[in-house]
Amino acid sequence: MNGTLFIIKLVIFGVLNLFILTLLLYGFSGRHRDIHLSYAESESNLLVIGENEHYPVVFLGTSRGRVLSRDGNHEMVERILGRKVANLSKGGGGGLMPMDVHLSFFLNQGNTTDHVIYLVDPFIFYSSINNEHNDFFLRDEPFELFIFLKLIKERYPLDRLSSYLQMIKVTDWQKISRYAAPGLTEGTLKKIDEEKMEKAKKHYLKKYDQNNFVAYGHVVDDINRLVKTHGATITYVMLPLFMPDFPGLPEVDAFLRKTADREAGVFYINCASCMQDKKFYYDHMHFNKTGIEYFLKTYIRPIL
Repeated sequence: MNGTLFIIKLVIFGVLNLFILTLLLYGFSGRHRDIHLSYAESESNLLVIGENEHYPVVFLGTSRGRVLSRDGNHEMVERILGRKVANLSKGGGGGLMPMDVHLSFFLNQGNTTDHVIYLVDPFIFYSSINNEHNDFFLRDEPFELFIFLKLIKERYPLDRLSSYLQMIKVTDWQKISRYAAPGLTEGTLKKIDEEKMEKAKKHYLKKYDQNNFVAYGHVVDDINRLVKTHGATITYVMLPLFMPDFPGLPEVDAFLRKTADREAGVFYINCASCMQDKKFYYDHMHFNKTGIEYFLKTYIRPIL
């Protein structure tokens, strides 16, 4: 009897402490919402995108998607597409799981969209460093209880939870969320370096875990469900690659093609072999301004 009473008291004590902790975190949540920065000023999503806004187009992706909004490119993107655009792409290789977090918060804030365009890199399906172990996708984002609880729900590791809690003490958001290397999209790749390409291939292969392809595939289903629940459509666009045998490309291509064939409101375009001229890039992966303009006019605008 005494043992049962002790356990009941322990449970009550734990629940009470959890309730107090949640209230405390709730008090820290959303304190940044009076700060409004532009894409030219910040890599943050939360500081740029507000609440209850309609964005006809939303981009998801890694840094290869984020370049669309760096260096003042965002205004050019909206002008070319003729629509207001939210770019939720994150540098540092933010993969499927980070994009699910950002899109979930975007929609939870009352924002709406007609068309989500996921700019795909094959490696986001294979590496934990692009998913639950990614330490970039929240390092310039203010603390929100919704996001913290989603990290717990999706079983992010404790170090990711801890690092996100550190955002509570940040005060100078303009400084911490500023892009560290402005002006790169003004440049042009001088030559395609085959040796660098081979090193890159080995780099990706070292990080790949074939089991992750199955583990992260369900996140695509989660994102599709989320998009369709909010009355939008989604198109996955495989980004151009100089490397025709890029690790994982055939498997991801087949997976996304099958997904699009199976699901209404889900579409897929493979642009892996498009735009093979170095004039479109500032390095071997990222578009420059010329590449952004050509990519949008040739492949994105026609599908909107």
